[in-house]
Amino acid sequence: MERDAFYLRVAKALSGCQLVEQKLKIYITEAFDLVRKKLEGEFPFNLSGEDFENAPLERLIATFSNLSDDKTLVVDLRKFKDERNYLSHRAIALCVNPDGSFDEGMAHSLEPRLLSIEGEAQRIWERIHEVEGRVVANLYFPKIPPA
Repeated sequence: MERDAFYLRVAKALSGCQLVEQKLKIYITEAFDLVRKKLEGEFPFNLSGEDFENAPLERLIATFSNLSDDKTLVVDLRKFKDERNYLSHRAIALCVNPDGSFDEGMAHSLEPRLLSIEGEAQRIWERIHEVEGRVVANLYFPKIPPA
């Protein structure tokens, strides 16, 4: 795979990672809004999503794990973080030889990993979206009494 094509593949995989980060930020914001709504008039709650605007993925995952009971998703997010970090910090560097030339063979060997990261980003985004549904329902709609 030639250099520019590889860089575009990395960028595409990273875009999925950024969408996961954005979805975590939205979830955290909505969860804090729900807590604030439930505590209104009873107890001050001043945390907000803005506090996490520039937070790294690891901090977002730690915060999410405190605001969700989906332990499997938290485990998946932690594994995903390791792959995202590999992609962000190592993938391109591995394909540049000490003399500055591009190693097409190495780039080609990373293709399956890039595809895997891309697919995992989509799957995790969808799982966060599902979990977020409960928060949104409680945030914007009155609680439905049991039948």
